[in-house]
Amino acid sequence: MTAAQPSSQNACATAPSVAEVEASCRLPVLFLAFSGAAWLLTGVVLALLASVQLYNPTFMEGCAWVTYGRLRPAASNALTYGFALQSAFALALWLIARLGRVELSAPLGLTIAAKFWNIAVTVGVLGILAGDATGFDLLEFPPYAALPLFVSYACIGAWALVTLHRRTERDLYVSLWFVLAALLWFPWILSTAQGLLLGWQVPGVMQAIVAGWFGNNLLQIVLIGFALAVLFYFVPKTVNRPLANPGLARAGFWLLLLIGGWCGLSQLAPVPAWIPAVSGAANALVIVPVLALLVSLWQTAEGKIGETCKENATFRFMLVASILLLGVTLHTAMFGGHFTQFTFFATARTDIVVLGVFGLAALGALHHIVPRLTTGEDELPSEGLADLSFWAALLGVIAVGIGLTFAGFKQAAVGASANDKFLEFAVTGIANHLKLVTVGYGALAVSALAFLANFALAARRCCLNCCGGAR
Repeated sequence: MTAAQPSSQNACATAPSVAEVEASCRLPVLFLAFSGAAWLLTGVVLALLASVQLYNPTFMEGCAWVTYGRLRPAASNALTYGFALQSAFALALWLIARLGRVELSAPLGLTIAAKFWNIAVTVGVLGILAGDATGFDLLEFPPYAALPLFVSYACIGAWALVTLHRRTERDLYVSLWFVLAALLWFPWILSTAQGLLLGWQVPGVMQAIVAGWFGNNLLQIVLIGFALAVLFYFVPKTVNRPLANPGLARAGFWLLLLIGGWCGLSQLAPVPAWIPAVSGAANALVIVPVLALLVSLWQTAEGKIGETCKENATFRFMLVASILLLGVTLHTAMFGGHFTQFTFFATARTDIVVLGVFGLAALGALHHIVPRLTTGEDELPSEGLADLSFWAALLGVIAVGIGLTFAGFKQAAVGASANDKFLEFAVTGIANHLKLVTVGYGALAVSALAFLANFALAARRCCLNCCGGAR
């Protein structure tokens, strides 16, 4: 033990300062964060336009580019790859640098790779709108956009892992477990799905299995994994306490990786019966690791939740994201069976995970990170815009989740009955629920605009400070 102490002290002595770490993160993290927020706005606007067409089919008729069959997948992929994954990369790079006490490797190279990622997403979204979508959920980008996307990620992921390897703080905190798992999981599922679906083009039954497996793993392991990394960093930080019960968090982490990848497969897909059965069981069992992880967080914040909610905007985002994580897990476990297949229920799960669980956790983290990397302060310049962003995002996610869920229930009830008035009950009968979804996407657009405006104010203040210092 005593022999190890000098090396530990030397590591601490050679570790860069917090200012040096954040300076190395500034360019790539801010670029990824701003691009992600811009894609959030773009994606929810596309989703809003698509939702209007569900109850007003004549809206924007006459132009194939803006039909529902193109707008909805374009919105889903813009939100997933443009907003969610890009914001996740920003958060992962910052967490690795901060928790590893190491300067970010190749910040300029990371920024260039992020620019190519944005170009690939733009080409992919335009390709979907032009009619070149593959037809596989959350993997609709045509091949000419999918390959550059993978190459861009390879560069980002490689430099992130190099930074993690160079860390001076050798102990891996819980957040870095989830970051490392998600960074390695994503290229595996993406390359496998692209290879089997777009390259070798496996037969139809296998396509259903691979597409369902990819979509679930992207949501359950990658995006929820990044969200948990953020939660386990910011909840203890905002309540100013060490993480309670790390053993429970460790058990939850491994169980989530073991069980989570089996969830989400269609219960009525034309596949061997054991596959939907295993997936249905996993939908129920995944409650165990999620509860274990959330209990660890709750024990950490116990007794300080109300006080911290009033004082800290970041904690409010984290609290709601945690509640939504529990909610979407129960949502899928209880109702994600045969009854709700081929309805808006599956769309509700996707939007709650992307915009709610991950989206709110990411926005909350960026409300802390962006001002530190721009102005050096603890909060964004406008407290009013920060509050507007939170409440609009909360309203938007709740409206979208409730609207799509109840529309799915009504569709399922009609599909299970022998009623011959299908059009009246399953289409026009859910119009009010779908109008609530439109309101939700509008609120999310307001939230994205508020965050971008606050981001711009912080960047402007940073530029003014730099100019003033130069004089």
